[in-house]
Amino acid sequence: MSETETRPANNPIAGKKRNPYTVWFVVLAFIAPVVLAYIMFFFVDVKSFVNHGEILNPIVHIRSFELKDENNEIIPEGELTYKWRIISFIGKDCDQQCESRLFDSRQIHTSLGKNQHRLIRMFVHLEPAGESLSALIAEKHPNITRVNGDATIIINVLGDNIRDNASIQNNEIYIMDPMGNVMMRFTQEQPNKEFLHDLKKLLKASQIG
Repeated sequence: MSETETRPANNPIAGKKRNPYTVWFVVLAFIAPVVLAYIMFFFVDVKSFVNHGEILNPIVHIRSFELKDENNEIIPEGELTYKWRIISFIGKDCDQQCESRLFDSRQIHTSLGKNQHRLIRMFVHLEPAGESLSALIAEKHPNITRVNGDATIIINVLGDNIRDNASIQNNEIYIMDPMGNVMMRFTQEQPNKEFLHDLKKLLKASQIG
């Protein structure tokens, strides 16, 4: 029997070679829009892309905060990523400025309209909530995501991003992208319209989350 006769006939799979670059093409297709969004947001010098919030330098990952659940167990990274988040750090009590800023974050979330589902509001408790704060959350923020964090760990992770007038205990609000990068901060002095402007711009620039 000849070599021609022993070769399988009508087998299109046998005649095809596996493309070693297929996996890389898939990875690139996922990463490229994210990279482009960051380039457009942070580096393109046009008026419409001027941001009001402070870009963290360096950007830090949410896993580094070692956030814990109500059982004092580290929350898996996969449960903290996949959507955009606006993060508020709160202590035992919440004064008038704190209440106002938490209300601001709620209004900003509502103002996103059809994009509300792409973003999660999250409170990070730096110590157990007191009675008045617990009552406030139950009444005004019943659907909020609540986790626990250690102020010392979080401040150390943020490193040079921490200043006397910009930390985690002065009613700042932080933005995290769906990949877990905590990348922007707004102080309590910044008006809602600036916060909302940047948030809408980020959501428009990125299709993830």
